[in-house]
Amino acid sequence: MEVQERANTGRVYSLSSGPSIPEWLGERARRNLSKRDIKIRRRIELLQDLSMPVASTRLAASPNGKYLLAAGTYAPRIRCYELEELGMKFERYVDGDVTDMTFLSEDY
Repeated sequence: MEVQERANTGRVYSLSSGPSIPEWLGERARRNLSKRDIKIRRRIELLQDLSMPVASTRLAASPNGKYLLAAGTYAPRIRCYELEELGMKFERYVDGDVTDMTFLSEDY
């Protein structure tokens, strides 16, 4: 990630610049690479598909910190994201707008 300071507009973050880790590397090789390279260690990993067509009204994190629930509007839906895998686990459409969410157990 590259940060540019602008006089009147503030900071501009470029998420596409910087080093990336190849997908074919194993977990051990990724850890070793991140230990050696400070740029790799400071990179930002984003959740895939973390967006809603119109708006997100509620967010809730699981008690164990492994999952994130997001509720969206039009068409009302609930999405569950697995934070370790950085991706969406499932999506469910509901009949009405979500007013509140809670986890009933440690996992989703």
